[in-house]
Amino acid sequence: MFENIIGQASIVQMLQQELQAGSFPASVLFYGSPFTGKLSTALEAARVLTCAQQGSWNCSCAACRKQRLLVHPNTLLLGWRYFDLEIAAAADVLRRTRRLSAQYLFVRAVRKLTRRFDPILWEGEESKIRRIEAALAEVEEHLDTFEPMFPGEQVVSYERLEERLERVVALSQTLSKALSPENVPINQLRRASSWLHMTALAGEVSSATRGSGTRSGTKIVILESADRMYDSSSNYLLKLLEEPPQDSFLILITPRRSAIIPTVRSRLRPYLFGERNLSEQMEVLRRIFHEQSEGYRDLREYFLYWKDVNPAQLENLARRFIQSALSKEEDLPSEDILSEIENNLAAKTARGFVASFLEEILRQLMVLLREQALNPFLLRRWNRVIRRHSSAFLTFNQQPGLTLESLYYTLRTTR
Repeated sequence: MFENIIGQASIVQMLQQELQAGSFPASVLFYGSPFTGKLSTALEAARVLTCAQQGSWNCSCAACRKQRLLVHPNTLLLGWRYFDLEIAAAADVLRRTRRLSAQYLFVRAVRKLTRRFDPILWEGEESKIRRIEAALAEVEEHLDTFEPMFPGEQVVSYERLEERLERVVALSQTLSKALSPENVPINQLRRASSWLHMTALAGEVSSATRGSGTRSGTKIVILESADRMYDSSSNYLLKLLEEPPQDSFLILITPRRSAIIPTVRSRLRPYLFGERNLSEQMEVLRRIFHEQSEGYRDLREYFLYWKDVNPAQLENLARRFIQSALSKEEDLPSEDILSEIENNLAAKTARGFVASFLEEILRQLMVLLREQALNPFLLRRWNRVIRRHSSAFLTFNQQPGLTLESLYYTLRTTR
């Protein structure tokens, strides 16, 4: 179990013990920084929970094969993710290496997106996704050619590999635009809840026959970006957590545990995914993405390049933004930093840039604190201001330029 998870040794050990003992909680929260393996761990837990045998890593049962390809009907995926970045990076790995592991990586990256369009989640609202049905069908047709069959088998002819990869990446970008990055719609939560409750009887049958090795009634809902829910969605989720159906599991994933309302948070067993150390991040780059570790400082920098964001430029802008905000000059001679940042907000990548920029500001503030160049009490106050702006930006879809301008002037008046 969990051989695909690099680092997170304490979490992996705990989950292994709970799954083997049958004591894995019905409602859990995986939280921690981005790129710490939260979704990969959730998907592996789902595989073990639905495995018809003992959940071993190399199990070849039908349930495990479906879970590895993310087509198991008893697992639902909801919520937002950095789909475009992950799919583009996985396509690059397959293009460069043409390995069996790269085929799995690419298929899973795309299916993390396409499973958000499961008919169960859109029942009664099919009109909302009718315009992307053709794209969705074409993506699945292409994925059939990429799905690994047997070790070493060449699935896609090298002559057509580039063409198909480009097509799937382009179609995936169209699909991701049909999903809301700001909220998990309450209607989707209602349908997921109905799906879980309607299969409760199947869960009873599964419990009665578990000795025969079947877990056909086990259902799992994995909800990413759980911190981005509006109040209506959070309150409905609370009802589901208060009366969870039998033989069902809810795995919530978030980088910001504090952004989840306390009543929901109190009903979830938390699992903290700590920041991987540099050695573990380099191992992820080597083993998963087949990148020479010397080319990137860490995983974050690797994905920044896929956002079309230059890490050195981002660091420089964040430093100057902080220095300008710290300036006591009343005529604000260094406000040109806002204009320079505005020039970097290209229409297609503005939201991704601002999210990365806010993260970089927090990182640079910690650097200043370690250098004893920043008062820790001021850091605490600024940290609250930045996180408040970040939450408003992500949750309420604020304009990127206005978010940074508001942050700038708020920091200048916060001492």
